[in-house]
Amino acid sequence: MCFLFASRKPCRHNGGVTQDPPNLPGSDDPLVALREAAAELGRLASRLLAEGGSADAGDGRGAALEADFRKFADETGLLQREIDGLASQGGGSAPLLRYRHDGRNRLNHLFGLLQLVRLGEPPAALGETLDAVAASLEQCLEALSADPGAGPPEQGADAEAECDKVAEPAEEDAGTLLVADDDPENREILRRLLEPRGFRIDFAVNGVETIEKMERTDYDAVLLDIRMPEMDGFEVLSRLREGGRFGNTPVIVVTGLQEEQDAVRCIERGAEDFLSRPIRPALLMARLRASLEKKRLRERVFEQHFTRELARELARNPDPMKMQARQAEVTVMFCDIRGFSAVSERLGPAPTVAWLGGVMGEFSSVVIDHGGVLVDYTGDELLAMWGAPNEQPDHAELACRAAAEIRARLPGLDRQWRHVVGAPTEVGIGISSGEALVGNIGTHRKFKYGPLGTVVNLASRVQGATKAFRTPMLLTGATAAKVPDLFPMRRLARVRVSNIAAPVDLHEPAPDGADEDWERLARLYESALESYEGGDFAAARKALGSYLAAAPEDAAAELLRRRLAEADDPTDGAFDPVWNLPKG
Repeated sequence: MCFLFASRKPCRHNGGVTQDPPNLPGSDDPLVALREAAAELGRLASRLLAEGGSADAGDGRGAALEADFRKFADETGLLQREIDGLASQGGGSAPLLRYRHDGRNRLNHLFGLLQLVRLGEPPAALGETLDAVAASLEQCLEALSADPGAGPPEQGADAEAECDKVAEPAEEDAGTLLVADDDPENREILRRLLEPRGFRIDFAVNGVETIEKMERTDYDAVLLDIRMPEMDGFEVLSRLREGGRFGNTPVIVVTGLQEEQDAVRCIERGAEDFLSRPIRPALLMARLRASLEKKRLRERVFEQHFTRELARELARNPDPMKMQARQAEVTVMFCDIRGFSAVSERLGPAPTVAWLGGVMGEFSSVVIDHGGVLVDYTGDELLAMWGAPNEQPDHAELACRAAAEIRARLPGLDRQWRHVVGAPTEVGIGISSGEALVGNIGTHRKFKYGPLGTVVNLASRVQGATKAFRTPMLLTGATAAKVPDLFPMRRLARVRVSNIAAPVDLHEPAPDGADEDWERLARLYESALESYEGGDFAAARKALGSYLAAAPEDAAAELLRRRLAEADDPTDGAFDPVWNLPKG
């Protein structure tokens, strides 16, 4: 199949026929030359209609091809009448200059129809006539641009290679495009060209509708005409630049204008690219895909931290209010892989990196799936956040559900990696909720969105406390208060952590499969803890003794027993019910 469109070189049809441009009478008057070229095109259009009506395309495509041939003949007739009308406006190049935009638009219709015929795989018998039509269209385009004020069409350098291109296979989901053009024929040509390549197409017929649709819908790219009613393309570009919301939605100008100053004006207003009609499909697809790839690269930067949906939103419509530093209520989670140092020393670099990547990859997916922000990895530890940049009223619940899912995946990860690491894959998770300063906490060289403040330090310390209490997960009292009914839990202690003056309550969620007996014992433990904190040591010992009889291996109960022993023989003055946890 020949992928022909406005070639400046002879084009080889796949039947092997090479068609040279028609020999037309020469003229020093560009308008006369254009009339002669259009007349030759009219003769070829009639020939194509006659041959096409008798050719057998097969597969029921004959009627569709004949409809395209008839439309081509009608468009050619319109071109001839428009050019004839120029003669009544006097000689010279002035009428031609005024007509150039509309003439290129008309030729775009014809080039587009010819391209669509080619894509429809017409009978081989029509190959010679189609090549002659293509060459004649080139002659018209050259005549239209022949005045001293116009250089050769900008896209000609790509034409020779384009002639032998085969239509690319359709992508399953190439993206959603907005085509903004008031000309129905241009819209139809672009639709028929782009939809088979997997693009979903929406249309706007003027500049005002373009802006309105972009405010309502996230498009992957916009193909924008310049001369449109109500608001032209220049004004659309200016409005988009002033608004700032669509700075990363690529806009490719596709227009009948061809002057350099028009291209400069569009690029200065934020256009990604500028293509003059007639459209060359291979060049359009190359520019469009390059623009989409740049946009997707921007999205991937955000996808390192955010959900895919939020990454797309931030890449397309960056909202400075979301990115700038501000106070927000968030929930922060630290997740640490236990025993990492011993494992890495035993395994060596390559197996350690593979294990760490597999485990952290699984945890990262859980965070993203639960709407969290991946803030950072620090060796064997992951830091995640909920509550910003978008508000999440249920940020504490989302964080706790993510932590529970991480714990639920540990048995599978252990089965996957135990034969490699020779040890169980275990974690310690600390979660804290509160006010934080959120924003880009990276540098001009590396973007990193995350929180700063006491809530972050506290979550880190709480994660460290899981080692002392020999438990996989701890919540602060602030977090536990936000999820009272999410899962059973018990308060373990009121502690003072390193570098944070205010005491903090620590809560432990129930292990998987906990039953009513666990909850009964949890209440018994909390009774002992409350008696201890209230100074009723006898009641605390009685409740704790009953608890230890049922759960002798419980680390928190053993710590409380030691605290009771210290209270009986104080060495440093007055009794303090707050526990000072060791660093780490």
